[in-house]
Amino acid sequence: MSSAGPRGVTSGPGKARAADADDAGATGALSSHLRQVSLARLAEFGIRPKRDLGQNFLIDDNILGVILAQLECRPEDVVLEIGAGLGVLTGALAAVARHVHAFEVDRSLEAPLAVTLQGDPKVSLHFQDVLKASLEDLQPPPTLSASNLPYSVAGPFIIEALQRLPGVRRYCVMVQREVADRMAAAPGNKTYGVLSVWVQLYAKIVRVRPLARSIFYPQPRVDSSLVVLDRLPAGQLPGCSTAELRAVIQAAFGQRRKTLVNALSAGLDLSREQVLPLVESLGLPADVRAERLAPGQFVALASSWAISESGAVSGAVSDHDA
Repeated sequence: MSSAGPRGVTSGPGKARAADADDAGATGALSSHLRQVSLARLAEFGIRPKRDLGQNFLIDDNILGVILAQLECRPEDVVLEIGAGLGVLTGALAAVARHVHAFEVDRSLEAPLAVTLQGDPKVSLHFQDVLKASLEDLQPPPTLSASNLPYSVAGPFIIEALQRLPGVRRYCVMVQREVADRMAAAPGNKTYGVLSVWVQLYAKIVRVRPLARSIFYPQPRVDSSLVVLDRLPAGQLPGCSTAELRAVIQAAFGQRRKTLVNALSAGLDLSREQVLPLVESLGLPADVRAERLAPGQFVALASSWAISESGAVSGAVSDHDA
């Protein structure tokens, strides 16, 4: 901003354009600085990004500001980060949050993370696979999540976290655009599937924003998106057993080319005669496929299946007593 006054008010058009140029130059300088520091740190520790881990390190300061703005972190919040990398996002989160739980599976990044974070007591580093971690046991428990998610982890992590971390109210995650498309896909879309159903049953998609490949090193060969999810209120969440819901969704999409009846029959080890009434009770045709069902219909299916199973068990017990 020009020292002569607020841009466009007392500065005049010419000075406003100069101020805009100054701001752009400052932003570019910040991004360039972070890029140089990150690349130097990789070279210092002899680290080469591992393709099998999907490593694409953040090297742009601008995206940090975007993430923090979208996350809306409060001083009392605890943030869960997956894929700490060089600690660029970790440090930015620690500056505004009460605590940060940062997961990183690559032990070779321990030294550069130590240099970046300088032993910050507000950061707990967890060198383990987040998909094998006891997320429910994290202390203090997370209330937000912000991450640059590797492709192989993105979908599974979101599904697990939505089920297992009821205290996390918002997710602000960078993912491959294909993953973002699957999260937001509507029934009938070819990308609609397991991830779509889980996300839409537990969260509202607030925003999907495209990201430039240049903010990562090395530059990925595919496009990425920033996705913001807000957890739904408790009264809007599925009321059935999570285990039964998971079984139904997995079975339904396990064999996409089959009809829903045949897919559920195979996946749940039930006969067609047992499955058909469950499907028809929802007013669905016998030849419907899983991708045609709205997320809520999977909840109804899981509830109907649970009732039929409990009825079968009750009947078996009665026959035994007789």
